[in-house]
Amino acid sequence: MRRTLVLTGAAFAGLLALFFAVDLEPRFRPKRPPVRVSPRARALHRDALVVDLHADSLLWPRELDDGGAGGQVDFPRMREGGLDAVALTLPTRFFGVAGLKALHDRWPVRSWFSPWERLRVQLAKAATFRGARLATTPREIRETALEGGLSFFHGVEGAHGLGRDLSRVRDLRERGVLFIGPVHLSGNAYGGSSSGRDRGLSELGRDLVREMNREGVLVDLAHASEKTFFEALALTELPPLVSHAGARAVHDTWRNLSDAQIRAVAERGGVVGVMLAPPALREASLEEALAHLAHVIEIGGEDAAAIGSDFDGYVAPPIDASGLPQLTELMLRAGFGEPRIRKVLGENALRVLGAAESTRSPRGEDAMGRPDPSTREEA
Repeated sequence: MRRTLVLTGAAFAGLLALFFAVDLEPRFRPKRPPVRVSPRARALHRDALVVDLHADSLLWPRELDDGGAGGQVDFPRMREGGLDAVALTLPTRFFGVAGLKALHDRWPVRSWFSPWERLRVQLAKAATFRGARLATTPREIRETALEGGLSFFHGVEGAHGLGRDLSRVRDLRERGVLFIGPVHLSGNAYGGSSSGRDRGLSELGRDLVREMNREGVLVDLAHASEKTFFEALALTELPPLVSHAGARAVHDTWRNLSDAQIRAVAERGGVVGVMLAPPALREASLEEALAHLAHVIEIGGEDAAAIGSDFDGYVAPPIDASGLPQLTELMLRAGFGEPRIRKVLGENALRVLGAAESTRSPRGEDAMGRPDPSTREEA
């Protein structure tokens, strides 16, 4: 018996050591030679405002201030690739292993069991960054870019991270969260996911959308089932956002949008961030990503298309953040005019991100979400 206990303990210790030794972080391993970027494309890309609506970089135990340490996004590579602003999204439950990952990465014990605490850990990490500035409005993104700096903002990927406390929406908005997706890789108490059965918003989900309308937080329809998608779209008073997806007509998969969904987003003045990797793409190919962008434009018009790379999100893209000028080159080769390219690279995303600002003015804030001096009480 003693021998059995010793062997069992040794095996458990070995498995535990292996668990902590395994590096879970995705690496950038391009499978194709890079696209040669012409001087014209490089100049256009440098001059444009470039915004990425989705990156999961806060999941990983590395510092974005430092370059060359794994993953697909960090601030040096953003600067190299002309990426002015990125949405550092906050996923908290995925594949049923988010708590184990929090343990693996030595996050605080409370985060092993709570999606809300995992969300808070990621926000706290972002608050320590030195190489980029937290932006809460498009104006701040533009001003930072003019100064030669980089920006980031936040989105929440799956409202289960809020628990059932909708007062947290305001708290998150004040900490740089500009959009929230009701669901992620599985359905939850708020609604149905595109990975499961096609169920719609729950009453709690409807309350969430109403609260987001009041707080000026955009609804992200990525990952939503069709019923949840259209019910949330009908309920929100703000332009809809799909932070990262593709076109089902180009690649028919659960992560992509039908033409009806693309058209509905466009008709409401919203935007679709096109992913740069499978599963939205059939293969890791910028040429295929361009086909998705072209289809979104064909169905929804050139104001509806944007970039939502899904960098650092358990995916294998054909480029990392430093390679984004290659996409600009392909758009030029495809005959996209410069105004259209600027819209896709960032102007469409900034327009939609700014659309919620006026909803916050009744609480004593100006049109850009800053405190209005005329409403302050005298000290």
